[in-house]
Amino acid sequence: MGADRKREPGAATAETAAEPAAETKQEGLSRRGWLLLVAATTVVGAVLLTVGVLAAGLPVGDARAVSSSALQQASPQPRDTEPPPTPLGLPPRPTPTHVLTGPAVPVDSLTSGDCLQAYDSKWADGYPVVDCSAPHIAQLLTKGVLPEPATASFPGTAALDSQVSDLCEPSLDWHWVAIWNEDVQLDLRYPDTSEKWATGARSYYCFVYTFSRHELTGSAVATQ
Repeated sequence: MGADRKREPGAATAETAAEPAAETKQEGLSRRGWLLLVAATTVVGAVLLTVGVLAAGLPVGDARAVSSSALQQASPQPRDTEPPPTPLGLPPRPTPTHVLTGPAVPVDSLTSGDCLQAYDSKWADGYPVVDCSAPHIAQLLTKGVLPEPATASFPGTAALDSQVSDLCEPSLDWHWVAIWNEDVQLDLRYPDTSEKWATGARSYYCFVYTFSRHELTGSAVATQ
C-alpha cells in the first residue's frame, strides 16, 4: 500500500532516547570545569589575603619577620650583671684598705696641696699625708678662714657653698680637670650648721678626689 509505517506504542526513536542523556550531561561539571573552578578560588583567596595584609600596613614578606620579632620580645632577655659605668666609663674602684705609711695629720695642721693617702670623709679628724708622686686618693687644694666676724649670723649652706666654691676654684688646675673630666669631685668643708657657726668657727677646706676612687699621682693644684 504505502511506505509509511505506524509507530508502535511505547517504541522510542533515537531522538527521544538521546534527550535524557543530554539532560544528565548538563546537570554536572566536566573535569575541566572543576579544575577551572579550583584555580579561580585559589586566585581569589590569594588576592583577599594580600589586600588584608596591605590594609594592616604590613609588607607581604614581613609576616615571618613579625612573628620572629614577637617571639624574641616574649623570651626573657639576660640581665646585665656588670656594674654601671662611672662618668668616664672607668670601673668603680672603692678606696682599698691601705697600710698607712705614716700617722694621720690633724686636719687643722694640713697644708694646702697636701696629698692624702686615704680619704673616707671630709669630716675626718685627720688624714695620712704622702708625697704627691706616690699613689693617693685625694688632695687638699687649699684652706683658709672665712671673713665673717664671730658675731655674724649664720648665712645658710647655700650661701656658704657659693662663697667657699669661689675661694677654692682658683686653686684647681684645670688641665688636671680636663684629664679626669666629670669624674672630678670637689668637697667643701666649713661650719655648715648654725650651732657650729655660733662657736665662732670660720675655717674652710677644699678637697678634690675622683668619683671612681682611682688612686692618683701628681698634683691637682694650679701652679702660680
